[in-house]
Amino acid sequence: MSRELIGKLLQLREDYPNYREEINLTIHRSNVVASYIEILCDDLNVSRKHFLHKRSRDVIYYRYSLIAWLKYNSSMSLKDIGKLFGNKDHSTIINALNEVSNALHPNSYNQDLSDTYHKVKEALEQ
Repeated sequence: MSRELIGKLLQLREDYPNYREEINLTIHRSNVVASYIEILCDDLNVSRKHFLHKRSRDVIYYRYSLIAWLKYNSSMSLKDIGKLFGNKDHSTIINALNEVSNALHPNSYNQDLSDTYHKVKEALEQ
């Protein structure tokens, strides 16, 4: 994760100082998540549409990582998270959570997804 990306995330946290509380409020939730998505899109150098709908591995790993981080750090429902990611069905969100959960196991077959999740998590929690 680039220093520029981390700087943008830190600026976003300054713009939304109570983001942990705000992420649970409907009116702020979409703004905060949309900002996270835009920052990750900038880091990947892809459009928002590409980030939300394409199936290239690097995009999927970032998308899954953000979905998992939101679920683990908010009280958002699967349906609410799905709406923020292009009206994805709750089963798609469950699949993302399962993939990240499996990747986080010590003997995981998917170390790249695990690394991406930890990078996204670290950047969002700084």
